[in-house]
Amino acid sequence: MRLTALAAIAVGAATLATQPTFAETRTESVLGTVTRVDVLTSNIIRKTPTDEKVCNVQDVPVYEKKSGGDDIGGLIVGGLIGSAIGNKLSDSNGAGAAGAVAGALLGREASKNKGNGEIVGYRREEVCEIKRVILEEKIERIDGYRLEVEVDNRIITLESKREYEKGQRVEIAKRTTYGLQ
Repeated sequence: MRLTALAAIAVGAATLATQPTFAETRTESVLGTVTRVDVLTSNIIRKTPTDEKVCNVQDVPVYEKKSGGDDIGGLIVGGLIGSAIGNKLSDSNGAGAAGAVAGALLGREASKNKGNGEIVGYRREEVCEIKRVILEEKIERIDGYRLEVEVDNRIITLESKREYEKGQRVEIAKRTTYGLQ
């Protein structure tokens, strides 16, 4: 007899567990008052490439100035070499003259750049260059707001993307679910 009673209880419990439970949910609007607002933030790092002018002062050598005769010597030597090359490379008229002019100009520059003599001192000169740098900027971003709202004689906590002020009245959706236990 005990075995049949236990079996009956087990079958009854299984039947109750498999029967669907019905519930009803009702939604209504209620008014509440904001009692506290906390701003929810996050920090991000923005990296921006930019060009930056960097300058520093350097010592630049000052050379002894040679007499003007060296420029003339460079012109003559360059002209002779340029003329000879122009005549050898081309049979056309004027090739030697063109070579002489070009050679003279190159000879003059060579004599200038060959060193204007001994270094007699240094002068301080500002030298600047453009460098690519990455600027990092910390930005605080507002993600939303945590509100404490007094409603139905309770304080509840809600989160919102919209900003509210303390003391502001807000409409809240209240959902109540009724079901059997």
